[in-house]
Amino acid sequence: MGKKGSKSAGNVLVASVIIIIIALLLIGYFSYGVTAVIVDGISMKPTLHSGDIVFSYKEPYNKIDIGNIVIYRYYDMLIIHRVIGEYYHNGILCFIIKGDNNPVPDPGYPNYCGYYSVDGFTTGGVPYWEIKGVVYTINGNTPLVIPYIGSMTLAIRGTGNDVI
Repeated sequence: MGKKGSKSAGNVLVASVIIIIIALLLIGYFSYGVTAVIVDGISMKPTLHSGDIVFSYKEPYNKIDIGNIVIYRYYDMLIIHRVIGEYYHNGILCFIIKGDNNPVPDPGYPNYCGYYSVDGFTTGGVPYWEIKGVVYTINGNTPLVIPYIGSMTLAIRGTGNDVI
């Protein structure tokens, strides 16, 4: 087979893989609520990098554990960070959340969760209803990631439109 034939076979293989991935994402979304998310930012390095694609699912709030990587809404943004603690404030379950690469926990919503002191920092927690998904992991601790594939989307759309 010449160079032209092998290049054509390579293109067919790449296209087939892309079609299979899209089909699996659609099946996962409609059957199990799985969502693919592009990471945008450096706050989760070295675990996640800008352009990585991760997969999230909706989890009952009482099953979210310390150590889970979650996607939550912070006003008009979606943020992907790790749960480092939890507490109740006036009967509301609140999560303390922090990016792996950030020195301090996220500010949260003190109007719902009050303030909580952790590792010498006072922060507000994130109320359970703002948690939009939990990132799928392998063996419970390594996130399921397609590295850097989302970088093309970030380059075309610009940053700031995806999960940070």
